Amino acid sequence: MSTTVTSPSSSSYFIPNTGSTARDYCMLERNLLSHLKLALLLSILSASIILRARLVPVADYDNEDGGVPLASVEFAAAVVCIVAGGWEYYQGYWDLKSGRAFLVAPKLHLTLMTLVATTVFGTAIALLVFD
Repeated sequence: MSTTVTSPSSSSYFIPNTGSTARDYCMLERNLLSHLKLALLLSILSASIILRARLVPVADYDNEDGGVPLASVEFAAAVVCIVAGGWEYYQGYWDLKSGRAFLVAPKLHLTLMTLVATTVFGTAIALLVFD
């Protein structure tokens, strides 16, 4: 089975489905969908902080914008997660298309996802301490 891929010069060519090409492509799609799911969860967390759904610390509950800084950080983490997922997908796609090995994750992706993980962990600690 072969897959037709159009190149920038508008001519098409076949990428033969040998070895693990199809499995690798499915892996790239699965990783992108996992990044989007994490971004959606972070966005929901951001919205629930803004709507004060039992996540805003008691000391900030009376303030007009009590949860906005924390919600902004969570939403920024969601955007970074989408960027990291897109970067990993397109980088892996071009590596797959050119036949290069891509088992080692790009350093930019690792850095961005470390920032997202630190944000999530820091938010969990902050909400536990304030509660």
